[in-house]
Amino acid sequence: MLVCSECRKLGKSYKEDLPSKRTYVPQSASPSIRTMNPPVRRKAAQLPREINELDLTDDLAEKVRKHRRSLGISQEELARRVKEKLSVIQKIETGKMTPDTRLCRELEHELKVKLLVPHEEDETPNSSAPADVTLGDIIQLKDKTKASGSISS
Repeated sequence: MLVCSECRKLGKSYKEDLPSKRTYVPQSASPSIRTMNPPVRRKAAQLPREINELDLTDDLAEKVRKHRRSLGISQEELARRVKEKLSVIQKIETGKMTPDTRLCRELEHELKVKLLVPHEEDETPNSSAPADVTLGDIIQLKDKTKASGSISS
């Protein structure tokens, strides 16, 4: 605060003590300088393995609506129970939105229905080529067919 010289005499100066910032000193520094602990580094949050192996059911919107009605609760009540907005529940029931894994778990718990199912991998179609054919064999086969095609012309 700025004051005139006469007003300055009436009070005393005030200096606020700010909390000091902790600094990290590398371990290469001498032990006498290094008094603080290094910052804790946490691993990046890893998703549980089962989340990658689960998919949403195809008829999610239908199941949510049907089971909510069978329990006799309103959309507002379901939204309150799963700690979401009413508009989110409405969008899920109309199929305009797909819920995240956390919300799916909450809905499964409240509605007592299975919404997350194990991931089904599509089988790769079997090729007509034998398993022991290599890329070099295919190239040679094409060269032979071109050669035989040009001879017969």
